[in-house]
Amino acid sequence: MVYNKLIFIDSCVLFGVCTYALFGRHRPLHWFVVNALSCIFHFSIATAHNIISLLRSLQAFTDPTIISVPNGSNIYLLRNVALMRAMGTLYLLNVNIILIWRLYVVWNHNWILAFVMLILEAGQLATAVASWVLVITGHTFSFIALALGKASCAFYLALTISVTSGIAYRLWRAGRDVSDLTGHHSYKAAILTIIESGAIYTISIVILCGLYQSGSEAGIFAINAATQIATMTPLFLIASITFGLTHGHDTYPEASTTIAPAFARPIQVTITQETRIHPIDTVDSSTRSTIGKSQSIRVYHDDVS
Repeated sequence: MVYNKLIFIDSCVLFGVCTYALFGRHRPLHWFVVNALSCIFHFSIATAHNIISLLRSLQAFTDPTIISVPNGSNIYLLRNVALMRAMGTLYLLNVNIILIWRLYVVWNHNWILAFVMLILEAGQLATAVASWVLVITGHTFSFIALALGKASCAFYLALTISVTSGIAYRLWRAGRDVSDLTGHHSYKAAILTIIESGAIYTISIVILCGLYQSGSEAGIFAINAATQIATMTPLFLIASITFGLTHGHDTYPEASTTIAPAFARPIQVTITQETRIHPIDTVDSSTRSTIGKSQSIRVYHDDVS
């Protein structure tokens, strides 16, 4: 239970940083609305999950009827009670709609790509809900529950890896296109941050699915940490990209999590033509011809000498 509290403390710090980023600088309205809703939604889930976890711990370690039984606290924490079902339901609420929307924006509003990701999200949510219903009805390690858990994990990994790779690749291409003008890759730090966030979330999913498929009761505790990590990574992404708290010294002060590749402004060159007004030539054509010949002979003589 301690690791849940530590992750929640990190979420509180990141939420404060995100709040400062939202209100401390002038941002476009759409940027403010999307990221404010994302921060509030994920932090609310983390807070509710932490409160329920605290109530469950107090019940397990302070209730006389529980602690009077040998190893009663651990038995209670593994029981399928209402607080445990509520915590698992909060995990299911961590949908990836905001991440899919960012992929949609980065790929120039490609609705076909977004539609494919939404299908993966729908498949993941449907299999996860069906598996969780079997768990809370007492069929935790039944064949159908394990099969649905495998399918949900496959959808999760396919969606997370696809969205993370799609955003990172798009930013890499945009940075490569402008690197000749800027002298460096403008989106290197943002790419590393996105890969980091996706890797943290993916590892938590793999560990959770591995514990559940192995039949270990540790999977019940792992879902608590996975819920906190799932709510922390979006906050980490917003805070990192906004303030450049990433690798190296790359900074991008006006970046946002609605990441849209910004290409370099074309160089504009203005050429002005100087016009000189000469006096009217009053020399006749024969005289002009004689002067031209004498100037040509003088130039030739100078070149030879």
